[in-house]
Amino acid sequence: MTDTARTAYAEAASRIPEDRIAALRAPAARAQAVVTPRRNYDPYLNDPEPTTPFDVVHEAGLLRLRHYGSETEPAGPPVLIVCSVVKRPYLLDLLAERSVVRSLLHRGFSVYLVDWLPPTGDDTWRGFDSYINQHLARAVDQVRSREHVEQVSLVGCCFGGVLALVYSALYPDAVARLCTLATPLRMRSPFPPGVLDFMERFYGNAPAWWIRAGLNSRVRDPLERSSFLASELGEPELARAPSAVQRALGRWFDSDVPLAARLFRELMCDAYGDAQLADSRLAVGGKRVVLGHIRSPLLNVVGEHDMLVPASSTAGLETSVGSRSASKLVFPTGHLGLTVSLAAHERLWPRICTWLHGGGD
Repeated sequence: MTDTARTAYAEAASRIPEDRIAALRAPAARAQAVVTPRRNYDPYLNDPEPTTPFDVVHEAGLLRLRHYGSETEPAGPPVLIVCSVVKRPYLLDLLAERSVVRSLLHRGFSVYLVDWLPPTGDDTWRGFDSYINQHLARAVDQVRSREHVEQVSLVGCCFGGVLALVYSALYPDAVARLCTLATPLRMRSPFPPGVLDFMERFYGNAPAWWIRAGLNSRVRDPLERSSFLASELGEPELARAPSAVQRALGRWFDSDVPLAARLFRELMCDAYGDAQLADSRLAVGGKRVVLGHIRSPLLNVVGEHDMLVPASSTAGLETSVGSRSASKLVFPTGHLGLTVSLAAHERLWPRICTWLHGGGD
């Protein structure tokens, strides 16, 4: 889109009278009600039964902190999984043989997971400052307190990896190890500022259907999902017959949730559109996010065939941080394959777990 077109979008949005905006929002709000929750919305009502039992050990604002495993069983060092904010997190515990949570549990970790609750119309103001300093910082503090440790290892997935990166730069002393999974450092924003202005005035938060249109653009037709998953996971047999993983992922494909308006704008315009994240110019809560302040060992895990977060978008992450031990692990799979494929749980996650335990630096 040209600069002229962007300007036209912004000017058109600014000229629409408020009473006209309100009239246009009414039917949009009714249509969006099925995907924009009220304050008492419980996402678990729409999630499938968890593969691995968990307890919610802390809840505040848009954060629920899960802990997996028995309180009576001895556990190893804590690991906190930081999920993406645009999908429900049950992808990471999809099926017993394809569960990131179980892979970590079986290798001796005390596993925690940040479950981001969908924002409501009252949460449009929430940006990086809220998600990092109010939510993620509290989650880490809860884990540190419960586990009686000074530092916690983080595993950040996709845009959850961006949040984990920002947190690690602002709170370097609290992080033992940082593993980023399919986490973009540089990318072109698909949403020009003028379009964001237009969207915010109509919808407030970025609607779930808007997110879905972008993330699922490669599989618009549900009939094409079998062949897509066969390629994405590197499992040709998935294209030939229905399976449990197809059914589970079919449900997850439609688990998109709204994204808080301010966070959406800060991601698309500041972190990526203006390259502030990669250039260490992003400001969060009045502090600059300097990637060079990250001192913990870093493992950047990349899908060789990832089309959503291409390997090129993660380039330079290992050299941008201040850690003396920063490495990249490229695995031959697509975006979903990093967490769901059988090959990942046979070969990738054992390597990640060994690294989290302190080996392989």
